[in-house]
Amino acid sequence: MWDSFTTSVGLRHLRFGFAQTLLAMGVVVISVTLIIYLSSLIGGLQKRLITTVTGAIPQIVISPPEREPVPPGQVGPFSKSGKLYIGRIPTLEQRKRKIEDWRRWLPVLERFDPQITAVSPVVEGDGILSRGEKRYAVAITGVIPARANKVVEIQSRLVKGRFLSLRPNEVALGYRIIDELNLRIGDKVRLTSSEGVSGSYTIAGIFDTGFQAVDSRTAFIILRDAESLFGLERAVTSIDLRLRDVFQADEISRRLRLQVPYDVDSWMTENQALLSALRTQTMSSMLILAFTTIAAGFGIASILITSITSKLREIGILKAMGATRNQILGIFTFESTLLATIGGIVGAGVGIAISLLTYRLRVSMSPTGRREEVFPIDLRLETVLGAVAVAIAVGFLASLYPSWRASKVNPIEVIRGQ
Repeated sequence: MWDSFTTSVGLRHLRFGFAQTLLAMGVVVISVTLIIYLSSLIGGLQKRLITTVTGAIPQIVISPPEREPVPPGQVGPFSKSGKLYIGRIPTLEQRKRKIEDWRRWLPVLERFDPQITAVSPVVEGDGILSRGEKRYAVAITGVIPARANKVVEIQSRLVKGRFLSLRPNEVALGYRIIDELNLRIGDKVRLTSSEGVSGSYTIAGIFDTGFQAVDSRTAFIILRDAESLFGLERAVTSIDLRLRDVFQADEISRRLRLQVPYDVDSWMTENQALLSALRTQTMSSMLILAFTTIAAGFGIASILITSITSKLREIGILKAMGATRNQILGIFTFESTLLATIGGIVGAGVGIAISLLTYRLRVSMSPTGRREEVFPIDLRLETVLGAVAVAIAVGFLASLYPSWRASKVNPIEVIRGQ
């Protein structure tokens, strides 16, 4: 379609109609800039929403199943003592749910699927943190720090102290607990579990995750200390998993239920409202980008129609000199595609620059000075390349009707001024 004749005439048209050239290019630049920036901003907002929900929790939790009472008539063998107990001895609710063979399952889970990036055994239960006369309800969480940090990032969110190197009888607390009880690094506190077992602990770390439920309630200790506080011996209450792609949680949970003899819960099951909102937001963003693309196409087409109308005499002379319809068609499709290509590249640069500049804006989000971006930006290479490709395609398609109209010009009527 494009030969040396069509490209040379097209370049000459663009050079002599410089104002129209800049106008058409400006439409493409603005459109591509909007596509890149809006896509990055909406993607960033979605990413922040997902992080807000999943950043402080594991994507999959493996826990012992709920034990259901069996009616007396369905009980098989009697107890070891030869007696059948009916009543409160022992009640199922009083028995601690636990996973005793967790060490065997850790390597199995790590190899189960490439999506699983971290596996962490956990002992968790309610307790009381006390300092003198002050009492504070906490969730005592026993972990292996190196493993737990891969599931829920704590080390990088420390305000003071340490987490990865927690030792026996040391505790890491959220900054809200610290503020409430007026504590500091090195202070001694007492942790008492719901089992009535207590111990003295030294505050070794203070963290600010940005999640109120974690910062105002969680007390991290090492796994062995938690096992002692809750009387679990060498067992844990759950195994937490982190995934590479959080949206694979339901699928991996479904497969895990077929392999492990425990309950497997996905974060997606508990957050259906959020997932519905994300789907709605994605559809809205696609509509916005579609309308932006259509507007750019109409803008380019209208400018080309104006340009062709002003060049009818030149088109007539070209056809009188022997230019074919295909060559006339090629001239204007070449012009439009070249404008769209240059405008797309410039727009990509502007879109990237604006995205990076707005991403640098930070505001303080907590009393500890933790700072977070004002505009969450998720800038991806595929977004930039896709925007440029869309601009080129729209530029070419928008030129087809004006170009076809130019190719139909009757040279004799135009030259006569009719």
